[in-house]
Amino acid sequence: MNALASLAALVAPLEPAAFFARYYEKEPVHLPRGLPEADPPLLTHDALLAALGGLPALPEGLVAFPEQVGVADLGALLADPRSLRDYLDAGHPLVWNRARGVSPAIDALASSLAEALGAHVWPNVYATGTAGTPFSMHFDSHEVLAVHCAGHKEWTISALRVDRPLDAAAMEPAVRQAQVARRAEAEARPLLRFTVGPGDVVYVPRGQFHNAVASAGRSLHVTFGIRQLTGLDVIELLGREALADPLFREFLPPAAADPDGAQAAAWLAQVAARLRDELAGDGLPRALAAARAHLVRRSGPPSAIGG
Repeated sequence: MNALASLAALVAPLEPAAFFARYYEKEPVHLPRGLPEADPPLLTHDALLAALGGLPALPEGLVAFPEQVGVADLGALLADPRSLRDYLDAGHPLVWNRARGVSPAIDALASSLAEALGAHVWPNVYATGTAGTPFSMHFDSHEVLAVHCAGHKEWTISALRVDRPLDAAAMEPAVRQAQVARRAEAEARPLLRFTVGPGDVVYVPRGQFHNAVASAGRSLHVTFGIRQLTGLDVIELLGREALADPLFREFLPPAAADPDGAQAAAWLAQVAARLRDELAGDGLPRALAAARAHLVRRSGPPSAIGG
């Protein structure tokens, strides 16, 4: 299945054009499709346990709470398959952020979505139960497509949406503040409430507060985080391109030699004119195409990008 067909299958029964026109970056949607008996789920608990058991080392994005079952630490929990299964069977949460190599099907879908969207796409695995949830009401700073795999989960999506947050270091303080300061408001303004089962898909735009809680027993879903190029990326690429031009490496005229600021104003006018030339030229589109291709390559399976 090619990339566009994979995307179409994921957002069915919507056509991709309708999905992008009405929902993508605009509003959340639940696609209650169900899983045909003949189709295997994207991930099973047994497959997750097998993948975790084969890890050479603890991945940075793995989050669990071994102390809840009397295990010393996460490494000890993963080292004992029986303890790990008991932990999940008891309904305790396990999250594997940026899960690489968890299954060929997940790696293939991440790659296909990346190619179709021209984006960096990564999978996050959420194995949760009624013993606790790893997150309260929150928002993500990237687009989210969630594929439900096992059990059932109750989703609440708030009407409150923070305007276009980014997964960027410079925005981290503002994002953390908004997560805390506006959580109560988000909880008081529900927009959608629904229960998902195996095969269902949920799309949540970045900045939209949401939460998902297992209804009963164990629950498993995989979200695909989506990060595309932004205007800030254009500015960064433009800065790299500008390094080759001596004008952009000139100093601002010294204040003592330019008491009325006339030289600085003339210099700034030159810089602005040169920036317009850079924006109108073909160098920036080539750099953007290369940056987009890099995002797509980063979304490939570990073997394709060096682990």
